[in-house]
Amino acid sequence: MYVLGVDGGGSKVVCLVADETGQLRGYGRAGPVNINYVERRVAVEGLRRAVRAALEAGGLLEAPIEVMCISAPMDAAAVDEALADLPVRKILEAAEGETSRWAAHYWIDQHVGVVVDAGISSRARGWTGEGQQAGAGGWGAVLGDEGSSYWISMEAIRAVLRAEDGRGEDTLLTQMVFDHFGFRDAMDMVFRVLCGMITSPDATQLVRIGPDSGAEAVRAGTVVRKAKSGTAPLLRHEIAGLCPVVVRAAQQGDRTAQHILASAGRELGALATAVIRRLYMALESFAVVPFGGVFKAGELVLAPFRETVAATAPQAQIILPRFEPVVGAVLLALDDAGVAIDWPVLEAVEQSAVRFPGCRA
Repeated sequence: MYVLGVDGGGSKVVCLVADETGQLRGYGRAGPVNINYVERRVAVEGLRRAVRAALEAGGLLEAPIEVMCISAPMDAAAVDEALADLPVRKILEAAEGETSRWAAHYWIDQHVGVVVDAGISSRARGWTGEGQQAGAGGWGAVLGDEGSSYWISMEAIRAVLRAEDGRGEDTLLTQMVFDHFGFRDAMDMVFRVLCGMITSPDATQLVRIGPDSGAEAVRAGTVVRKAKSGTAPLLRHEIAGLCPVVVRAAQQGDRTAQHILASAGRELGALATAVIRRLYMALESFAVVPFGGVFKAGELVLAPFRETVAATAPQAQIILPRFEPVVGAVLLALDDAGVAIDWPVLEAVEQSAVRFPGCRA
C-alpha cells in the first residue's frame, strides 16, 4: 500500500510518497499552486508535475495510491484534474495547520499548542489540550501576510524608495535589489512591481508624479511608463524570492535590513500571541513551532519572535521542527488509511527522510 502527502502554496508544491511501513519512497517538487495568485492551469500542472516526480523517483508511477493527503490553496476540481491520469483512490484535504502540527508533535515531548507558518504568506494556528482551536493571519498579500517573505521583500523595496527620496537612510538593499532583479533604476523597479499588480491591456502604469529623465511620456505633470517588449512584470512569488537578499544584507550589518527582519519576527510573534490569547493559554506550558523559509534567517527573526511570544506566554517554548509539513501530510494519509502511527513507522520516516533533504526543516 502507498500513500501521498502534498503540501503547496504560493512559492512551491512538494510531494512525498510512502509505503505502509512509513518508508519514504520518492520526492517531487514544482512551482506555485495558489490559484489566488497564479493561473489555474499553472497550478494544475505544478501539482501534476510534483506528484508524478515523486512517483517516478520511487518507481511507483503505475502503483495504486490508497490515500493522498493534500494541503494547498486549490479547489477540488483543480486537484482532480491534476490527478486525472493517476490511480489515486481517495483524496483527503487537510484542515488548516494540521500538516504542520502532525509534522511536529510526534517529535516533540510536550503539547504542540501553536504552529506559525511564515513562507510566502503568514498565519498561525493553535490547539488547546482539550481540542479547542483558533487561527490568525492568512489574509493575503494585500490585506495581511505580515512577516512573510513577500511582506519582507515589499518592505525592502519600500526602503529602497525611501532612500531614493531621502526619507530613509542609505542601505545596501538598493544595489542588492537592483542586482537581484536586473533593475536599471528605482523607476524601473516601481514599474516592474506595479505592472504585476494590474491587468491593463496595454500594460501602461502610473509610476510617479514629478520630473523624470525624459524616457517616459509626460502629460499634465504625470509620468507614465509603458512596458517594453520582453519586459515581464514581477509575480508575487518572484518578489518573495527577494527575502534571502534581505537576510544577506542584514548579515552584512545593514541596519535597514536588520530592522525589516526584526519587524517580521515581531509580526509573526503577534500572530502566535493572538492565537494564545484567544485560546486562554497564556499561563500554560506548550510548544510554539515555527515553520517556513522566513525562519531560516535564524536569530535575526527568531529572537524578536521569541521575545514577543514570551511577553504574553512566558512558559511557552519555541521549538524548531525536524520536518517540513509535507511529512505531516504523509502521516495524515497513513492514519486515514488505517496505519497506526507508532514508533516503527516514525523511525522508518526518520531514517528514509535522509534521502530527501527537501522534506527536512
